Amino acid sequence: MKTTRFSIFLILLLVSTLYLSSTFAQDAAQWSLPNGVRARLGKGTIGAVQFSPDSTRLAGTGSIGVWIYDTDSHKELNLLTGHTEEVSSVAYSPDGQTIASGGWDNTVRLWDAETEQLKTTITGHTSRINAVAYSPDGSTIASASDDHTVRLWDAETGQPKATLTGHVDFVQSVAYSPDGQTIVSGAGGWGWSGGIDHTVRLWDVESQQLKATLTGHTGWVESVAYAPDGRTVASASSDRTVRLWDAETGQLKTTITEHTSSIVTVTYSPDGQTIASAGWDNTVRLWDVISGQPKANLTGHTSWIRSVAYARDGQTIASGSADGTVRLWDASTGQLRDSITGHTDRVNAIAYSHDGNTLATGGWDNALHLWDTNTKQLKTSLTGHRDWISALTYSPDGRTIATGAQDRTVQLWNASTGQPEATFTAPNWVSTIAYSPDGRTIAAGSGAWNHTSDDHAVHLWNTTTGQRKDDLNGHTSWVNSVTYSPDGRTLASASDDSTVRLWDTSTGQHKGTLNGRESWGMTTVVYSPDGSTIAAGSQDYTIRLWDTATNSPKTILYHDDIVTSITYSVDGNTIAGISTSGTVRLWNTTTGLSIVTLTGHKHIGRSVAFSPDGRTLASGSYDGTVLLWDLFLVDNVNTIVRFAPATIDSPRAGEQITFNIDIIEGRNIAGYQATVQFDETTLRYVSSEKGDYLPEDAFAVPPITTTGAVTLGTTALSGESNGDGTLATLTFEVIAAKASTLTLSEVILTGSGGSSSRPQVETAQINEPPELKEDINDDGEVNIQDLVLVAANFGATGENPADVNGDGTVNIIDLTLVASALGEAAAAPPAHASVLEHLTASEVEQWLREARQANLSDPTFQRGLQVLAQLLAVFAPKETALLANYPNPFNPETWIPYQLAEPAAVSISIHTVDGKLVRTLALGNQPAGIYQIRNRAAYWDGRNGLGESVASGVYFYTLTAGNFTATRKMLIRK
Repeated sequence: MKTTRFSIFLILLLVSTLYLSSTFAQDAAQWSLPNGVRARLGKGTIGAVQFSPDSTRLAGTGSIGVWIYDTDSHKELNLLTGHTEEVSSVAYSPDGQTIASGGWDNTVRLWDAETEQLKTTITGHTSRINAVAYSPDGSTIASASDDHTVRLWDAETGQPKATLTGHVDFVQSVAYSPDGQTIVSGAGGWGWSGGIDHTVRLWDVESQQLKATLTGHTGWVESVAYAPDGRTVASASSDRTVRLWDAETGQLKTTITEHTSSIVTVTYSPDGQTIASAGWDNTVRLWDVISGQPKANLTGHTSWIRSVAYARDGQTIASGSADGTVRLWDASTGQLRDSITGHTDRVNAIAYSHDGNTLATGGWDNALHLWDTNTKQLKTSLTGHRDWISALTYSPDGRTIATGAQDRTVQLWNASTGQPEATFTAPNWVSTIAYSPDGRTIAAGSGAWNHTSDDHAVHLWNTTTGQRKDDLNGHTSWVNSVTYSPDGRTLASASDDSTVRLWDTSTGQHKGTLNGRESWGMTTVVYSPDGSTIAAGSQDYTIRLWDTATNSPKTILYHDDIVTSITYSVDGNTIAGISTSGTVRLWNTTTGLSIVTLTGHKHIGRSVAFSPDGRTLASGSYDGTVLLWDLFLVDNVNTIVRFAPATIDSPRAGEQITFNIDIIEGRNIAGYQATVQFDETTLRYVSSEKGDYLPEDAFAVPPITTTGAVTLGTTALSGESNGDGTLATLTFEVIAAKASTLTLSEVILTGSGGSSSRPQVETAQINEPPELKEDINDDGEVNIQDLVLVAANFGATGENPADVNGDGTVNIIDLTLVASALGEAAAAPPAHASVLEHLTASEVEQWLREARQANLSDPTFQRGLQVLAQLLAVFAPKETALLANYPNPFNPETWIPYQLAEPAAVSISIHTVDGKLVRTLALGNQPAGIYQIRNRAAYWDGRNGLGESVASGVYFYTLTAGNFTATRKMLIRK
């Protein structure tokens, strides 16, 4: 198909339109994408859930913000973003006008519940916040933190009111009594910071003093709640119990022990008759408050439940689970009413299918999820593992997906049907898996988080028979990662014992050991696509590269935290790594230099993978999301498009001004589109030219001009450009010499693969020209008129604009200073042919003589002498000449300048290219001089001798002056 200039421009506009429309047609998972991310898979984890006081809204915290749902339609209404880490807790003010959220970024944030805009950010805690609660009157917010404190804040201003200290471990939960006079808090933790605290504490709000410490739990106190009548406190613990305490005496009233796993949340129904509790056994359990007997078990969640909440009317219970759903239950019958889906639990592993159309993810919800990379929608979820998935990979032929999990199994799934095909059992948790290049063997690394297991081997299975082939022993700690060399002859394994071990795949023998930094475990290992390099990530924040031919170190790349996963680009030119901070970094493998740092995840980073076409980098995180980084966007995340010069003083009216549109730090740029906006009362667009940045065959589409704007576009027919350069050059005519601004809008950079990005843009400032004392008539420029005004005021005394040097008298010094400025402000004096209209040779000769008699050595004065001498020369050209017509090309008129060294009869004849006479301009006898300005030069209106407009094309004009003739070329363009 032939590509026309018009169709290329339509392509550019289509790219722009599609890009813009995509930002307004996203589903909820695509809201608030980080810079450089084209799409997000999943809405992140779901944590605490809370109904609004009127029960029309449901707020759910998660790893990427606070989601607001409509309780009738169950549709997302908004995503409140601002916390820089996971949001752990949420509470509505009693009047429903404000939402308070607490996060792992140590802040409490207050949001306007109606506009959903951030009102206040409260800082003061020194560690992450686990719970927030409003006082019944709405005047105070209480927050519980890992810094061992409960802090009280003014709910309107966010100012601190009090700090409750006494807990010696993480404060996990906090709640107010119904009368607002008492606060209850629960604690728990690992005892890392000096003590183990499994207590429930009661605090007097007015005095901020501890009233009682309730002991009896043997695990973390994860959640606390007051009964609506204020007489009882409920506490839920990782010790699998819910305990009910007398709120006045602190005595234990009842212990509920029916849960089979840790309990993380507990709440009362609004009427106080029922307690709902939930946790790691995936069940919401309802209890009769009086008898302590179970009333109902709400089942259906497939992973642990993080939060439960009652609606104000008591008819609905909401539960948020790590299975990625918020489920709404009928509180009376226990029946499931509806589910809100789309959330995802912590992601451990990701892998692209061979065609790049599917991305497989696995994590803490025990399921293998398959996502359509084109629609960004979940295709299916495959369940079968009994514990979280820690690793996954596609077989070399792409037909099978293998997953390894903490349930000590490796499972094989049919990639097309999702059906399970085989299960291999390992001695311990499976931390990593890899297929051999021929697909006949699966290798799995094993270990345990408590490091007490003596199974630190790499286990091999025959994928056809399912039999375990071999166990490769030698590591002394957990094996974190395994990978095969491209030729399949070597298996590399990385371990917490600070080594990468190399194994001969035919014999199972140990071939060599690559040592990392002592006492710092090796977390991940990969081969370069050509097999020449092994790269391994480490707990010491580095990626170490070794030459596979010699096993000698090559390069060390430095990350910002423990490196958890690394991968090579398809071409091997780039290596990407993700760390426990959630940061992704890319390096050039040839130079070892960092290319870019990508931030967007809000929790531990766990996995990275390049798409088969090399255009996308996927990263998975404990924040429950997979981010798809468009590498063209990533490459150009720091790219700037700007004007040069950025600042300039305006020339005088009628003159032209030129700007470059420059690109800084562009990568893989194949085209661009940009709209330049300008003040039409100050500038008039004249022309634009293609810059030198894009390849030579780049095609510039015709500019589109509108009032005060011009849109430019250029695309390369082949190839791409990198680095700095000029995209285009624009020329404007100055209409008025005043201040104005040039701006860039709708700037789109395109890559050869169809990707597009919006760079940073900068404006240009045109300043009002500086005030010149030599500009006697104050018209914005120093010209012959100013020189004449000084001459006209010769001898005047007192205050006078012509007294340039301010000595009280207008004299030859002032005239010479104006002459000097005349030489600076414009072209060479002969270009000021208008001097002939105002001055005579005798006047200029007299000025020059007087100026020389002043005998001043000042450089400015000497320059004025030179200008006067040049002005004198204007009156007597040394030779006759035909000058270039202007404008050229022209439509519909032009002026033909010339100069005469002596008087002569002058005529100008105009001919076509083939010599036919078009027009003769008979100018008559002319004295010697310069005929350059419009009222002195010859004028042609573009018509022939019959008064008809001539056609576009090339014409020749000939000057005849006495015995002198000369011919030049001009162009008419219509």
